[in-house]
This record gives sequence, structure tokens and C-alpha cells, in this order.
Amino acid sequence: MKNMKRSIAKGLICCGMVAVLSTVFTSCRFEDEDYFSESAALRIEHQGEELRNQLVSAPNGWVMQFFCASDIAQFEGFNLFARFEDNGKVTMASDHRLLRNGKANSFTEASSPYEILNEDGLVLAFNVWNDVLTPFSDPVAYWAAPNNILKDGEGMHGDYNFVIMSRNENEVIMRGERYQAQVRLVKCDRPWKQYNDDVKAMKAKITNTTINDYYVTNGSRTLYFQGVRNGKFLYTDNLDKTKAVKVDSVACVFTPNGLRLERRDSIGGNKFQELVLAADQSCLQSEDGSVRVMACWDTYVLNFPSLKKLDKTSLTPEQQTLYDEIEAEVVKANSTYTLSNISIGTSAGDVTGLVITYTYRSNGKRVTANAAIELNVEKLAYGQVSLGYSDANKADENMIGFNSKSANEVEKKVRQLAATLAGTYQMIPDSYFLPSAITFNSMRGGTTFKVD
Repeated sequence: MKNMKRSIAKGLICCGMVAVLSTVFTSCRFEDEDYFSESAALRIEHQGEELRNQLVSAPNGWVMQFFCASDIAQFEGFNLFARFEDNGKVTMASDHRLLRNGKANSFTEASSPYEILNEDGLVLAFNVWNDVLTPFSDPVAYWAAPNNILKDGEGMHGDYNFVIMSRNENEVIMRGERYQAQVRLVKCDRPWKQYNDDVKAMKAKITNTTINDYYVTNGSRTLYFQGVRNGKFLYTDNLDKTKAVKVDSVACVFTPNGLRLERRDSIGGNKFQELVLAADQSCLQSEDGSVRVMACWDTYVLNFPSLKKLDKTSLTPEQQTLYDEIEAEVVKANSTYTLSNISIGTSAGDVTGLVITYTYRSNGKRVTANAAIELNVEKLAYGQVSLGYSDANKADENMIGFNSKSANEVEKKVRQLAATLAGTYQMIPDSYFLPSAITFNSMRGGTTFKVD
């Protein structure tokens, strides 16, 4: 009897387990059928349709932020424009420097077919020659096209087929199928030529031929950029070009708001890629504001590559009086002398300090000359400087033309004016990227004054 009860119990348990397992397997089967109701190929096909609809639906088309592979060091990033049609036609445009047939740097449009391919994922393909895009992948030297084939026929390491990496409503991130450079499609928010003009205006605002060095900092660590104007810049650990140690190089593309790096980068753990002009226009800053890029305008100013004239109206009454007295003493020293200006800078004798520039007549012509009283210039921090003056500074050879007994009042007055400028200053430029005027705000000693 006991054995029979045990057998019945075991039978009931087994039946229960079978029922449970049957329910589980049935449930899984239905879930699988629901999950895989669409084949992988069909899903990719539908994704391709969604991508096509997205590309076609942009009213102003797209900006293609295009890069060649990073091992081609001479190439910057390029802004190309693309408008897609549902019939498989794309119109592209740009004024880049590699356009053929005399069109370089001239805004040019060109149409060709495009395809959306399914190759283990979506690929946006431009397999037919397009005058705007294809020169980057043509296997010829861009400076000799179409005559010279480059070594191995690799051209400029630009791609024409792009693997779709990710996308959202306003951008599509792609990777070149052969050379792996990252290329970005971003929805254009204005007419193409206006976008192009706005990019040029921004580039002119944040780069120039005079200052082409930049600080990149997260507040605790600082490196430097060189060559931003060329769109292919070099990280260095200092600003001495004769000793610069190469850290890394990266291409960038300019935007209406600043610039975007070819790839996401970091400094001291803070990541950045898109850099936009700050509201006060003092720097470019990363998306979260943790990284700033600032032109080395202060180093440019402190190197005094040219004389910075004192704005007489910004001087104190005492300083203005000394200014007038210097002007009068210059004439007393020689009746043919006329004071042109008083500046901070480097004189013809390579003396950095307070410089007087004057003219005189020689052989019927007006000649310009200068003389200087030395100032000790020391950079303290970004935008901060110390101007030091000492009576012990040797000036005999600096004040040429004014060191005779009859002219020693000029040197005396210039020294007095130099002494009033000794102090620590915060420099405020009228432009943080190409200053034409600097206000020296007194922090300790000296007086606030302006140079231009």
C-alpha cells in the first residue's frame, strides 16, 4: 500500500512538472515567434527605408562633415552639402580646395546616384562619380589630377561608401567602409550658401594669420594647439616651435558656432569633440563646458611683435602731463624732432619697454626712429602680466639721440612715466582671438591704461 501511494505521488509530481515545462516551452515558443516575426533581412530592409525617408525629408538637406583617413596628415575636415531625393539621386555641393576643372574654392553643385545597401548592416553608398565627393577617393594625386596615379592607387584615403554607425533625428554618424574615417551627416538648418558663409565668418573670428596658437585646458591640465587655421592641428606641450614635442595631431571642420574635431578627444579625463564659441566670445568650449580652447593672444601681446601705442586719454592726469612734457623735451633736444607716439613694445634696438617713436628730417626726407626705457615683463598667468621698472635699468644705449646733456630731460621724463606703469595687471583684449586693443587693469600697483 505504501509503495502504491509513493508511486501515485511520484506520478502526480511528474505530471505536474510536465505541465509546467509544457507551459514554459509553449510560452517561449510564442514569444520567439512574436520576436522573430520579421526576418533579419526584412528588418534591415525596413531600417533602410527609414534611413531613406530621413535623408529625403530634410528641407535644407544635410551637411556632411567629411574627413579623410587620419594617416593623411595634410588634409583638414571639409563641409560638403547633400540633398537626397526619393528616386535615388543626390545633389552635393561645396567650395573645397580639391574640386577639379578650375572649380577649386568656388561653390559647386554636382548630382549623381546614391544607394542604401544591406551589407551586414546599412551602407550609404556613392558608387558613381560625383565632382564634389569622389575626388577624395580618386587614386590620383590631387595636385596633378587626373594625370598621376598615387602609390598603390590609394588616393587621399577618402571613402565613398559609409557604414551607418548610429543616427537620430538630426544626425547620422557614419564610418568610411575602407579607410574608417568618421563622417557625420547633420541636418542643415539654413540655405547652403548661408551656412557656408557663416562657417567662413566663424573661422575668420577664431583664427587668423597672426595668432595660430591655442591653449586647450580643463582647468588643471593645459596643452596647446598649433595650426588651427589650417584645420589640421598639432598638440604640443609648449609653445616654442623649435622645441615642440609632438603629442598628437587631429583634423577639424569649422561650423557656424565653432569647430568639431574629427574624433572625440580628452584632456585630464574630460572629453570633448564639438567646441562652440562661448557667450562672452572669450574662448571655445566643449559641450559640457569642462574643456576650453583659448587663443594665445596674451603671449602674442607679451611678445610685443609690434608697438602698442599708449592711449593718452586712458592715462591719469599725472601721466598725461608727463606725456606732454616728453613731447616738449623731444623738440627741445632737436628742433627737427617730432614725437609720434609713446608705446609699450620692442624698439629697433630690441629693447622691450616704454618706447618713444619720433621723426626727424634728414637729407630732405622724414625718417622714423625710436628709443626705449627697459621694462621687465613677466607673464604670471593666462592674461596676467607684471611690468617691472628699475632705475638701475641701463638706458645709455637705448635712448640713442637723447643721452646727451642737452637731451637728458627726455630720458628723465620717460623714466618717470615708466615708473608709473610698474605693477601687476589683468589684460582685457577687445577680441580674445585677434586683439587690436588691450586694457591693462591694475591688480596691484601701477594704473589702469589702454594700448592699441
